[in-house]
Amino acid sequence: MLSAGDRLKVALEARGVKKQMAFAVQIGVDDSVVSRWKRGHRLTLQHAVRICEVLDISLDWLVLGRGTMDSHKIYRAANPAWLPGSTDDLPGPIAAALLMVADAIRAEFDPDRRSDRS
Repeated sequence: MLSAGDRLKVALEARGVKKQMAFAVQIGVDDSVVSRWKRGHRLTLQHAVRICEVLDISLDWLVLGRGTMDSHKIYRAANPAWLPGSTDDLPGPIAAALLMVADAIRAEFDPDRRSDRS
């Protein structure tokens, strides 16, 4: 499994970020901090969230290696019918958790997705 630093490198390349210094400015850190993260130094949750916002990537994927870089887009698009109304009015972590649970339930009943996890 890739480390968080390796996943950050993958995300930067996938999103076409060629100027590390410009990326660092967007995150609000020095260029050397981004270099340390890429070498495997720990990210704070605050910085990880900001990276995910700037690069439009999944926090679960960046921090824990779960899912894919774009998993958050799948959850956002899912908006399961059994949830009352839109999840947009819920606090972010609660909405994300509900959508992840809904996705896990769907995966249990979808043989194609279940075989991917085995």
